[in-house]
Amino acid sequence: MKLLVVLSIKEFREKVTELLQKAGVNRFSVINMTGYKRNKRSPYDNWFGAQSDNAKTNSILLFSFTTQEIAESVITSINQCNEDAQNAYPVHAFILDVESFSNLL
Repeated sequence: MKLLVVLSIKEFREKVTELLQKAGVNRFSVINMTGYKRNKRSPYDNWFGAQSDNAKTNSILLFSFTTQEIAESVITSINQCNEDAQNAYPVHAFILDVESFSNLL
């Protein structure tokens, strides 16, 4: 089992939802959040919007427990979408291993 995590600005919610569904993700959760970017530089700056050094962005975090194949399909779709759109606020995703979980009833 994998935990798929997707980060995006709120304006792309419908597009990201569509990408998840096309890849076979039928259940997921969404969390609204605010992202902040200050003008300090780090190797992870590409994870945040490029338009401003002092930005406050309304964002979402989507997550789902899924298979490796579906999670990789989502990331491939997101990479293609980002390449096609060339947007200052790219969608980001990553996959985490779920090593154990509580018993299901």
